[in-house]
Amino acid sequence: MYIDPRKMKSARERRALTQESLAYQARVNVRTIQRAETGLPIRAETLAEIAAVLGMPPAGLLGIAPVKEQEVVEAEAEAEEAEVQTSLKRVTSAEQVVRALERAAMSVLECSAEPTEATMPVLKKAITQIELLMRDPWCFESQPPLRFRSLIDRLETVAALNGALAELEKEGLALFMATSSQFVKVPRGQEEGIMATTGRQSPTYAFATRFLIAEYVSERVRAPSQVVWPLEIEYDDGVPF
Repeated sequence: MYIDPRKMKSARERRALTQESLAYQARVNVRTIQRAETGLPIRAETLAEIAAVLGMPPAGLLGIAPVKEQEVVEAEAEAEEAEVQTSLKRVTSAEQVVRALERAAMSVLECSAEPTEATMPVLKKAITQIELLMRDPWCFESQPPLRFRSLIDRLETVAALNGALAELEKEGLALFMATSSQFVKVPRGQEEGIMATTGRQSPTYAFATRFLIAEYVSERVRAPSQVVWPLEIEYDDGVPF
């Protein structure tokens, strides 16, 4: 995917981010950010992670690709067909999960691993701990993003989840994660103590986190791009510039 260097730099500077801090938050190498800001191509999933940190859709960063030879065009067309799937990275630490949920306006947890008598106990433990951290944007008492009452609570949560992740990997499973920026109407609290959206409310780009428990065969897994989010995805007919 080709990035428009001016759009990339402008979006980063509006967030008061250095190349190094953007790379850290997007969980990519700083050289990837440098490549993008010079107009060199990057992977579609990397673009999605950078755009999520910048709070905008990936399309808002795209530039015009240079003219290519026919065989290159055909190869990229095949790659585009494969992009109907989303790439998720393996979670190496519970800190990644907590940090993502501390920013997320919505999240979803899926499982493609086959439950068996041996794996069900560890699946149940990991799913229970993750779901306790996920916040429901429609719930007045449990609104996102995730917040802890004390540092001790946060550290204990990270420690417990690290244990659950280790148990998953002993069974040949792992937790994978992808972040994105979704165009949604975020529910707001009403006087009646409920969360609701209104017809006059404008959609905004919100940070979203997707989790998947799957077999651990590589550091990345691909999953169908369609997912049932807690909030309805709106159609954005313009680029936020």
